[in-house]
Amino acid sequence: MLTEIDKETSENGDLTVEWAISSIETGSIHITAVANPVNEEIHQSRPSQVIETITHGIDQLQESPVIPTGFSEAALKHTKTFSELVDPDDFAEIRLRSNGWTTNIAPRLAGNVDEITKTTQKFYGSIEGTLVSISVAARQVLGIRSSIEGRTIRCYFKDELFEVAKEALGRRVYVFGIIRQRQHGPKINIQVDELRILPSENDMPSVSDILAKLRGG
Repeated sequence: MLTEIDKETSENGDLTVEWAISSIETGSIHITAVANPVNEEIHQSRPSQVIETITHGIDQLQESPVIPTGFSEAALKHTKTFSELVDPDDFAEIRLRSNGWTTNIAPRLAGNVDEITKTTQKFYGSIEGTLVSISVAARQVLGIRSSIEGRTIRCYFKDELFEVAKEALGRRVYVFGIIRQRQHGPKINIQVDELRILPSENDMPSVSDILAKLRGG
């Protein structure tokens, strides 16, 4: 859960924090996780940002089936696991704590996550953003950081688009295809039919340039 939210909220969709279990106490099980920024100079504030996103998100999920900011589909599933473990005969209570924040995980959290994830819609549409990653490990997928949504969206692509994707890495792109989106929520992924490289923002005409062209000046 920590890792998924870190990647979802980082600037380029990359891992910025590695988490380690520092201690486990017996009896009532106490597990402590410690954050280790991947780069101390660049990512010094990331652990607190990730924790703040998680605490706000869990509080929200305990109350209602609304997707919290920074929670990907994978993060929702991992969060749901805590609620599914609550059982009077096994884990009678699961409590999370951090920096003065504490909460007891309620069974209703799993139901709220189910309510969020069960309703999706598909439609043709486009996404613009910066192509920040390419993976061919299990399934060919691009990571496009959308400036509008402020998150990285998974974009599944065909073999014939691979060379274009390599050329586009790190650049602004436009993709068109079938978008899967949560009802009244964020886009989950897109099956890409078309991929185009866009001019960089520095090469884009200014408003005054556009107005001058429209006036014929």
